[in-house]
Amino acid sequence: MTTLLAPAGSPEALAAALEAGADAVYVGLKGFSRGGARGELDWDELEDAARRAGARRAEIQVAVNTIPKPRERAALLDRVPRLMELGIRTLIVNDPGILVTLRRRFPDLSLTASIGCGALTEADVAFFKAIGASAVVLPGTIGPAEAEACCRMGGITVEVMLHMVEEFILLGKCWMPSYVHLKPTALPGSLDGQRQTGSMKRGGVGACFKICQQPWRLENGDHAEVQLLPGRQLSRIGDVAEYMAAGVGALKLQGRSLPPALLAPLVGRYRSAIDAARAGWRPQRYPEPVLPAGWTVVGR
Repeated sequence: MTTLLAPAGSPEALAAALEAGADAVYVGLKGFSRGGARGELDWDELEDAARRAGARRAEIQVAVNTIPKPRERAALLDRVPRLMELGIRTLIVNDPGILVTLRRRFPDLSLTASIGCGALTEADVAFFKAIGASAVVLPGTIGPAEAEACCRMGGITVEVMLHMVEEFILLGKCWMPSYVHLKPTALPGSLDGQRQTGSMKRGGVGACFKICQQPWRLENGDHAEVQLLPGRQLSRIGDVAEYMAAGVGALKLQGRSLPPALLAPLVGRYRSAIDAARAGWRPQRYPEPVLPAGWTVVGR
């Protein structure tokens, strides 16, 4: 059965996502998530999140999707038993090496290969299945027919990021943050008092600095102009029924940086679309869930 997987970057957003009908919610763990401080929960908040979700028979998934340097791996691995003590059974990771290590050390965990792992094809899905992933996330640029081919692989859950913002190069593979910020952010209680530094995708500090959203000055001889790089919002809400029929296990929404007032209606629209598809009813047109113009992929 296809589930609705919603984001949450705060306790308030978590409550909004659950109230709007999410079957599962993914959150970031402070210091170990690409979302940065604006989209992460600390231990007390995570414990409360697990309790709230359990009361609604929903699941909490935790993104530990920075890419730690070798000296930082021990700090990441030390956190996993504590997560499991909270009842967390699904981790979202962004690096095949970390995925393999976690699979060997914690065989009872469900491990999701994040959209940042870059899976796009049947061969990619087969690879992540072979190294121990329980699930793999495809971008919404992959249509229902392509997703169905991936689902036929069997033995691994295929998730699709159905609502997202496209990055300038490829979702999950942005190279641009390294142009500006390489300065670690202080984080009390973490390794060396800093957040993990190994995610080059996020400027080496686990946080996106929105370089692609800044104006760039283009010069050609005497002519100069300022432009923004393209970054369109992508919604596949009209294709929900087709993705479900294709065998997609989870329809995932992007946006751990969204406040509750924007997250709740977004989750609610997709909840309605999933329920309508299950009932065999399909309206002529779904209202498009629109995010703020300035919204970016921060806090995925």
